[in-house]
Amino acid sequence: MTQSTPGARPPVKVLHITDPHLLADESERFLGLDTAQTLRDVLELAGRDKDWPPDLVLLTGDCVQVPTRESYARLRSILAPLNLPCYCLPGNHDDPALMAAELNQGDIRCQKQILAGDWQIVMLDSTIPNDAAGCLADRELALLEQLLSQEPRRHAAVVLHHQPVPVYSQWLDTMALPPNNRERLLLLLGRHRQVRLVLWGHIHQVYDGHSGNLRLLATPSTCVQFTPKSEEFAIEAAPPGYRWLNLHADGKLETRVVRLPEPPAGLELGSTGY
Repeated sequence: MTQSTPGARPPVKVLHITDPHLLADESERFLGLDTAQTLRDVLELAGRDKDWPPDLVLLTGDCVQVPTRESYARLRSILAPLNLPCYCLPGNHDDPALMAAELNQGDIRCQKQILAGDWQIVMLDSTIPNDAAGCLADRELALLEQLLSQEPRRHAAVVLHHQPVPVYSQWLDTMALPPNNRERLLLLLGRHRQVRLVLWGHIHQVYDGHSGNLRLLATPSTCVQFTPKSEEFAIEAAPPGYRWLNLHADGKLETRVVRLPEPPAGLELGSTGY
């Protein structure tokens, strides 16, 4: 168990998983991988974590590779046995409306606001229909402003799919939030000093940085990993993993990334895209 100061409320424990690219049929493969199995393997590893169970799970997009009722049903069948609140947001491979219709059942939820202990978590949709790139629409930024204004005494984490800052991988950064959109987001967050964290998926690799007092984090995919700082699409021979976050009552956070012992068998390292 995570240690906390005597008399203080315990931290909110969060399991972050991202980009499972789940397929509808068990015979299908994504870049050589059975992505349902790699997701199960990551969740099984997390289930042996010293801090298990988390208070909630965040899944930050590209939940499926091709959005169909069957692929989302398969994802639901993997997440439901956790018996934990699982909050999902869409990525560029998802259909937000279909995803919400298929996943909003029981403990699996697609919602914008999560209130957990002394923290507010805001889940944003950065997708653009029929486009792999990301952008936060005016309605998303307006909602973020509204929710942060409503809860000024709670520390806040802002969660989305696309990277809000460059990660210095040329092909991936063509899909990041565009500069003007990024500037609007960071200016908005700067007006709300309770925001401690921005967390995202999409890049299939670890990112850990800062923008002023903001912690900026991304997490490995539960399936394929992309080579960091690569000009072109490239797969790294790195294992899938998850991120653990402990969100403390005083606004501090602790985090660590945990990976499977080795890359999954069948990974198509020479692939030039998908």
